[in-house]
Amino acid sequence: MKTKLQLSKNVTMNKSDEKRHGMQVRQVVTGHDAKGRAVFVRDEQVDGMPIPGLGELAFLWNADEPATYPNAGNNPGAPGIFPPVGGIRFIMSTYLPGGVVAPEPTPEMHIEDGDEPGFHRTDTTDFGVLLSGNIVAELDDGAEVLLSPGDVLVQNGTRHRWRVVGDAPATMVAFIIGARRL
Repeated sequence: MKTKLQLSKNVTMNKSDEKRHGMQVRQVVTGHDAKGRAVFVRDEQVDGMPIPGLGELAFLWNADEPATYPNAGNNPGAPGIFPPVGGIRFIMSTYLPGGVVAPEPTPEMHIEDGDEPGFHRTDTTDFGVLLSGNIVAELDDGAEVLLSPGDVLVQNGTRHRWRVVGDAPATMVAFIIGARRL
């Protein structure tokens, strides 16, 4: 359970000496009350789900269609990691050091015959921000770029794979939008 330090009547902050074990994300959500006024509807911890041999994944917000307002601030909780056209996913993932990130394929992942482990594409635009560690993004032509904390990668439905570099885990947050491939 997270401890909080009350700064004023309206501001709460985590204590700086707080220790985390595994992926734990504080999620604060706003919504609207019955009169349409802004309210905080949730302030809770979201734990990461273990991904055997790869790390952890936390689903922070999922929707399969655009939001309408005012609303109560409830997470639509759509299934699956990759959204349909117009849907969104907001996730945080931590990958373990030791090489290529190669999750079990899902139906939304397009994998070609003869692909090396981890290569895939999805019909999504992904906005990723690396929070910690170092990770290489590799494209199907062999081009690579090393991402360090604070770097942003916009993935436009291209074939790629990830590789953690160094001996520390890499944590990335991503906003994924379902797209249409022509």
